[in-house]
Amino acid sequence: MHVIIDATTTQDQFAYSGIGQYTKNIILALAKFRSDLVISLLLFNDKESTLDKSIKEFKNIYVSRIGKYKESNYMNSVVYKKQMLPVIMKLKRRDSVYFCPYFWRYYPADKMPTVLFVHDMILPLYNIYSQKSKLANLIRKSQYWDAMNQSLNCAHILCNSDTTRMDYLKYYPEYKPENVTTTYLGLEMEEKDYSLSEILPSDYKERGYFIYLGGGISESKNSAGVIDGYANFADILKSKGIDVFPYLVVAGGKFQDTIRKEVVDLYSLIERYGLTNDVFFTGFYPDDAKYALLHNSIAFVHLSLYEGFGISVLEALRSKALTIIDKNPAYVELFDNFSCIVDGTKPEECGSKMYDIYMDQFKYEKLVRMGYDYSLEFTWEATARKTYKVLLDVLKENNGVI
Repeated sequence: MHVIIDATTTQDQFAYSGIGQYTKNIILALAKFRSDLVISLLLFNDKESTLDKSIKEFKNIYVSRIGKYKESNYMNSVVYKKQMLPVIMKLKRRDSVYFCPYFWRYYPADKMPTVLFVHDMILPLYNIYSQKSKLANLIRKSQYWDAMNQSLNCAHILCNSDTTRMDYLKYYPEYKPENVTTTYLGLEMEEKDYSLSEILPSDYKERGYFIYLGGGISESKNSAGVIDGYANFADILKSKGIDVFPYLVVAGGKFQDTIRKEVVDLYSLIERYGLTNDVFFTGFYPDDAKYALLHNSIAFVHLSLYEGFGISVLEALRSKALTIIDKNPAYVELFDNFSCIVDGTKPEECGSKMYDIYMDQFKYEKLVRMGYDYSLEFTWEATARKTYKVLLDVLKENNGVI
């Protein structure tokens, strides 16, 4: 079987986000799982890919260049027609299936058997397609539905959770439910120590810290809700005469982009609470530090109101960190028995849980052990096995040559 895969999200602004990381990991897992699978990757000519080093060891991966790099934006349809589609049609064989990990780059569902991966339906649910301006939101909304509506021509849809699967079918009830399959994501995380002295405040060991990692600045990520919950936690301690308490560490470079209003508003919220010296922003941190940042925390706090999967929570569980998460559908589906679930819109619930954990961490040791064991069930090999079966079934159903 021959699979053509759009790998451009390993080069653009999504390279280190969930979409880009999914693309990278599923490609490598498929190539490793089936050495007889011929994989053609679509990549731009002049831009580094997160796959560059890894694919050298695989003899069944072939790179097809599609021309000059273009960032994913409102011009995607033009780039697809002028740069991607001509290469796709040259690569197409009788045993070819097209696999698209990111629908906004467009895909040839009308020209060959296509499997599309849908990460979530968050944009239509929140009506936020762009945060730049109302006009940009309108333009991106039009593009979103232009690209997404073509999914009806796809031979199969893959989703990263049952929550996403059900959300997709709500918007497209005419699509055959039996052709929408859930394939949970995998996780590869090295459990190793890392010196945090250059990342965290000098007294982080004495004070301890809660950590918010893997979040964002969009409304659905509810970053402000994490600050509200922490402020409630601080108030509880202050009411008991405790003036020195654990930090809230906010990890990630995106929270230093003070050009964006959402980031400025977050800093202003912290200042209004009088917590400027208690909330610490790491900025960009080395990937190797992620395990240590999570493992050494009192707890991981992530109050996102909607997720398709929740890879950050899984990373926290693998790091043996206690997790406090919102009761959104995907989190309940995946992590209900392994996390402390609260209503992320109610600061008192989050604050009270943080206080309870801070006062008696030993009470939650069993939950941490269970969460770690559960995280081990999520592997990229398992994701690749299920994905490969779907690709093979699609080829057979479309009378392809195996």
